[in-house]
Amino acid sequence: MTHEPPQIADIAPRSGAPPGAIYSYRVPPALAPLVLPGQLVWVPLRRQRVQGVVMACYGPAERPPDLSPDPEAPLDPDALVLRDILEIGDPAAALTPAQLRLARWLVANGTATLADALALMLPPGSAQESESTWRATEAGVLAELGSLPERERAVLFLLRRRGLLRERELRAELRGSDTELRATYALLAERGLLERGAALTRPGARPKQIAFVRLLADTAAAEATLADLTRAPAQYQALTWFVARARAADMPDFALPLAAAIAGSGAARPAWQGLEKRALIAIELREVRRDPLLGIETPPDIPPALTTAQADALRPIVAAIDSSVATPFLLHGVTGSGKTEIYLRAIARAMRLGKQALVLVPEIALTTQLVRRFAARFPGRVAVLHSGLSTGERYDEWRRLRRGEAGVIIGSRSAVFAPLPELGLVVVDEEHETSFKHDAAPRYNARDVARQLAQICGAALVLGSATPSIETFHDTTLGRLQLLTLAERVGNVRDAAGLPRSAALPLPPVTVVDMRRELQQGNRGIFSRALHEALNHALEQGEQAILFLNRRGAAASVLCRDCGHVVQCPNCSSPLTPHYVGDPESATTPPPTALVCHGCGHRAPMPLLCPACLGRRIRSFGIGTQRVAEEVRVLFPHARTLRWDRDTIVRKGDHARALDTFLRGEANVLVGTQMIAKGLDLPRVTLVGVVAADTGLHLPDFRAAERTFQLLTQVAGRAGRRAGGGRVVMQTYAPDHYALRAAQEHDYHAFYAEEIAFRQRAGYPPFSRLVRFLTSAGSDDTARRAAEKLAQRIRVVGPQVLVGAWGIIGPAPAFFHVQRNRYRWHLLLRAEDPLPLLNALPIDAGWGVDIDPVNVL
Repeated sequence: MTHEPPQIADIAPRSGAPPGAIYSYRVPPALAPLVLPGQLVWVPLRRQRVQGVVMACYGPAERPPDLSPDPEAPLDPDALVLRDILEIGDPAAALTPAQLRLARWLVANGTATLADALALMLPPGSAQESESTWRATEAGVLAELGSLPERERAVLFLLRRRGLLRERELRAELRGSDTELRATYALLAERGLLERGAALTRPGARPKQIAFVRLLADTAAAEATLADLTRAPAQYQALTWFVARARAADMPDFALPLAAAIAGSGAARPAWQGLEKRALIAIELREVRRDPLLGIETPPDIPPALTTAQADALRPIVAAIDSSVATPFLLHGVTGSGKTEIYLRAIARAMRLGKQALVLVPEIALTTQLVRRFAARFPGRVAVLHSGLSTGERYDEWRRLRRGEAGVIIGSRSAVFAPLPELGLVVVDEEHETSFKHDAAPRYNARDVARQLAQICGAALVLGSATPSIETFHDTTLGRLQLLTLAERVGNVRDAAGLPRSAALPLPPVTVVDMRRELQQGNRGIFSRALHEALNHALEQGEQAILFLNRRGAAASVLCRDCGHVVQCPNCSSPLTPHYVGDPESATTPPPTALVCHGCGHRAPMPLLCPACLGRRIRSFGIGTQRVAEEVRVLFPHARTLRWDRDTIVRKGDHARALDTFLRGEANVLVGTQMIAKGLDLPRVTLVGVVAADTGLHLPDFRAAERTFQLLTQVAGRAGRRAGGGRVVMQTYAPDHYALRAAQEHDYHAFYAEEIAFRQRAGYPPFSRLVRFLTSAGSDDTARRAAEKLAQRIRVVGPQVLVGAWGIIGPAPAFFHVQRNRYRWHLLLRAEDPLPLLNALPIDAGWGVDIDPVNVL
């Protein structure tokens, strides 16, 4: 009788191993049908039991294509001494082949270690660890405690009293360091007084199950048994109520949650348990989905007829979906040009072919409005993934997607790692947004990951924006992206038959107000005369307005007029920001009452005297969203003002509640930061006022002009999105800057021409790639020396491995030099391909390495 040779699996441990480590294990024959690439398993690692992900499976004489250390030599099965895989982990937590390939790409591009990359892909809450447990043996129970040293006596006494305990539970009860306690456990175990075991930590999420009640007979048979229950009135009441509901529903296998049955019938749980003992009903646990869309109203959606431009843009996207050839597009459409309708049509096409679609949005705020529109078009087929959901909701959505039960997923940046076995279309809406970049380890840009994912899956890729990033638009000039253009704004109108159709709308005219002249003419208020008059007119006409300022709080800083002292955060190099506490209402604008650091959260009272000179002329300078909202209330007492910034949007559901409040017309002036500039469709807004268009324009970052143009163009696009039209008023002290001139004319191409020329002269992206190295230390000298040391090592190694032009900028103090009492220094590497240097250069602990940073502040 011949035996099949044992299978071998290469496993990437999730913990307890060096970054990138992959180990080979033997697959026990009983587990062979279950151990597949992507599966979560438990394996022994040294003296631990750890979770791992199967990266490849093969026979002893075979070799995986990209994991073996020596591709020239076949494995010798006789020389292998492999440990066995212990068991399968969560069977539903299996990664797709595309996810495994994407994880390897993240590692190869310096984005993440393998363990971190896999953690991005796995379902939320799936991580578990094996913990050591201890219990007293029979000898330990009988041992004389008085003969033991104090620490050993305390450990054994606790275990005798409490039974088996985990090490963390012991640490919580006993004093001493981990090292001392472990030595104590080992001594007791050597003498046979303790026994060591292992237990798994609870997963952060698991399927939710609730009790359901189900009839075991048909309704007629159940009714026939009622006479037998006359002496059990509670059971009689419960069964009568339940049979009536089952008969009314007329559904096979009718069931109700037990809690609902108890509440509806008035019969308590013992009555239902009595019916179960009589074999009349079954009480059984069933898995229920935690639905993040539960309660969201989605009225029926009738697709409007496409304009000629929309139809022309849709056609090549549909062809790419049909052919299953990875084809990337840039959909460049002005604000309000109907990009979302093209997404919807393309998704419908993909779903008709049995494929799935992924839609990435930059902010949770956008998710609410898009989800409602998508859910109306594709009822029951939409999944949602973003950080605003609970862990259980994200876990259920992940599993639903893995099973292919949802046709389209909408989410923020982390949704790009969702399991989509039949992916046919990837959409990145507002692709220019910097919030697609995850700026903590592991760093990644979801837009770039989406491009690679589409390539792996053979999916069509649509990057959509009214203000594409410079790098993305430059790719269209090189043929890396196919450009699709929507140059005209459209709105939905009704034809003679009452059916929706699309009609052209003009872009809102933009008035740029030079605030220097306003000052010269004696206007020292927040609002220019043009903005004041426009706001007054909009309110008189019963319309809505947006006032945009990308700075929260009441003011920018607090300054002494006698000595010039600015009140700084004691932990950071940033000025403290004045805030009103509780948004007080009074007849005049009140003074701020608290100072807050937006970097570390430090709070302090508003000083009455200057801390430096004790002078009394200490005042707040500049403005923030709180101050703007208060000024509106003072100047327009009948205005209903709503603020939308990170001070007001703090709890789950706040985005949706604020949006609904404004859409229902309960507020007519919306004051907010960049949260309100990102793709929201607000049909009643006829006026957008940009209170300070210069904010961020002069920061020491090569993207400052690009971000300013994008932000101004996007927020201006919130006005006049219906037939009534609208207008925009931008207030600025730099009216001649090319970014503001281009925003005034809604002219992306004029801005791109200026900006790409600057980038080429300076050698900035897209003409090179940047890597930012950032370190921090408790002293400025320590951070400076570390930065200078790394710069010198790069100058030595760079010429050996880098190809083409390259250079170093810095080292220098970061713009935000001190944060949370840590001094920050950085340097930039500029090169055509920096990866060879990163692979050749060992980086000391404490350095942050950001490839393709979205800001260098």
